[in-house]
Amino acid sequence: MTHFILIGALIVLAVLVVLAGLLLQRNRRLQHALQNNLQHARNELGQQETQSHDMKYEMTQMRIQLSSLKVRVNQLEQYQHILDVEQYVTARRLQADSFIEMTKINAEIMLSELKDRIMQVQAFLTAHQLSVENHIEQTAQEKLKSYWKQAQALQERDDIMQALERKINGYQPHYFVSVNQLQKQLIDRYSASDAAQHMLALREKIQAVNDAGQVAECHYLDDSRRQAAVALVSLVFNAKAELYLSLLNAENLGQLLQELRDDFLLINFHGNHFSNAHLHESYLNLRLEELKFMALMQAESA
Repeated sequence: MTHFILIGALIVLAVLVVLAGLLLQRNRRLQHALQNNLQHARNELGQQETQSHDMKYEMTQMRIQLSSLKVRVNQLEQYQHILDVEQYVTARRLQADSFIEMTKINAEIMLSELKDRIMQVQAFLTAHQLSVENHIEQTAQEKLKSYWKQAQALQERDDIMQALERKINGYQPHYFVSVNQLQKQLIDRYSASDAAQHMLALREKIQAVNDAGQVAECHYLDDSRRQAAVALVSLVFNAKAELYLSLLNAENLGQLLQELRDDFLLINFHGNHFSNAHLHESYLNLRLEELKFMALMQAESA
């Protein structure tokens, strides 16, 4: 029994020893942690002291600088009015620059508006001038047209009167045209060897104009009456032209040319009674050229 009690006491003692060891280890760890925290606190305290020392040094330097600045300000106070003047001048300069810029902008705007207005006025003046010129030109043309018609009528009347006078009184010797002179004029344009070919081509052209009904024209609206009037004046003129070709000799070329021109004027004059039926001047020129080349060929064959 005593033996069991002793064993139990030993076990209890052993447990107490183990617990004491565990408590001792725990205390050691706590002590070590406390030492670490103490060391860390000491380091931080040292850093704080260093920073405090630096801040005190900086504050001392700033106090020194502030004292220097105060002294500097006291020295510069006597020049404050100069600084005020400079600021005033600067402000006025800025105002003047702003005014100049605004003046430039306004001047550019006014210049642009003036240019636009000038262009509008110029366009108006140009249009007005053109209108006036057109009106004056139209009025002048109407007057000149009236005068031209009168002059043309007078000239036509004189030409017709002269043509009638020549028809009645006959043709004077001054209408004689030298065949040699005619040869020189025509050979200057055509070689002698080409005269016959040109005469043939000329006859074919005359025939083509007749076949196409382009000898004359008329203002009748009725087609049958128009064609009849054109055929009439064409027939009369062609008859005259063929007659003069048959009468042509070395001495009467000038007379026959003038007679054909007079026939052209008189036929057109009488054609006015048939709704202005008249021969084309281009056809007259063809028949005149035909007479000239016929005279040239007669001279070459003589």
